[in-house]
Amino acid sequence: MTDHMTKTLDKLAAEIVEDGIIDANEVQRIRERIYADKIIDRQEADFLFKLNDAVSGANNDPSWKELFVEALTAHVLEDVQSPGVVDADEAAYLIEKIKADEKVDEVELALLVNITATAQKCHESLNAFVLEGLKASVLEDGIIDDDEVKIIKKVIYGTGGAAGARIDRTEADFLFDLNDATSGKNNSPAWKDLFVEAISKHVLEDELSPGVVDEEEANWLIGRIEGDATYDDNEKALLAHIKTNAKKVHPKLKFKLNLLNIG
Repeated sequence: MTDHMTKTLDKLAAEIVEDGIIDANEVQRIRERIYADKIIDRQEADFLFKLNDAVSGANNDPSWKELFVEALTAHVLEDVQSPGVVDADEAAYLIEKIKADEKVDEVELALLVNITATAQKCHESLNAFVLEGLKASVLEDGIIDDDEVKIIKKVIYGTGGAAGARIDRTEADFLFDLNDATSGKNNSPAWKDLFVEAISKHVLEDELSPGVVDEEEANWLIGRIEGDATYDDNEKALLAHIKTNAKKVHPKLKFKLNLLNIG
C-alpha cells in the first residue's frame, strides 16, 4: 500500500498544498485515497474543502476541479439518509464550508451548479445561496457572456432548483437583478433569449393562473421593469412575448403595453 493511502488526511493535505498548487499526479493520489472504499464520508469531504481553500485561484490541474465537483456531489447526493436530495443539514454544511474563506471561488461555484442541476431537490437555503453566489460571480466583470448564460440556465432549470423546471419568484427576481445590473452592456445575445423565455414561463406557466397575467403578476412585472426607471430592450422583448402568448393580460399591464406601443 502506497504512502498516500496510509498517512492521515491532514498530513496528506499538508504535503499536497506545500507548493501551492494541485497537479495531475496529486489529483490521482487524492482520487485513489478518497475512493478506496467507494464512499465519500464527511472527513473526506472536509479534506477536499481544506485542499481547495489552500489552493484557491492557483494554476491547478483541471482534473482537480473535476474531482472536487464529482466527489462532493456524491457526498451529498449518494448518502443513505437522503439520497438524491440536499437536506437542511447538508445545505448548512455546504454553505458553512464554502463561506469559511469568505468567497465562492470558481471550483466551489461549479460544485453548487452541478448539485443544483442534478439533485432531485435542494433545501431552500442552498438554492438561495447558489443564486447569490452565481449573481456575484456573473456581475464581477459587469457583463453576461455565453458561458455564464449556460450556467444560469443550468441553475434555474435544474431539478434541484427552487421550482425545478419551472421558474419561481426568487429565480425570476434573480434574473431581473442580473438584467438591471447589465442593461445596455455587451452581453451575449443568448442572455436576452433566456431572460425573455424564463420570465415568460414564470408568469404564464404558473399553477395559479396558467396562460394568464393576473393582477399580482402584472403588479410584479411593472414594479420590476420600472424599478430602474427604464424599459430596456430585453424588457420590451419580454412584454412583446407575453402579449403574443398570453391568453389574457390584466388591464394594468395592458395599459402599459398600449402606452409603450408594444406588440
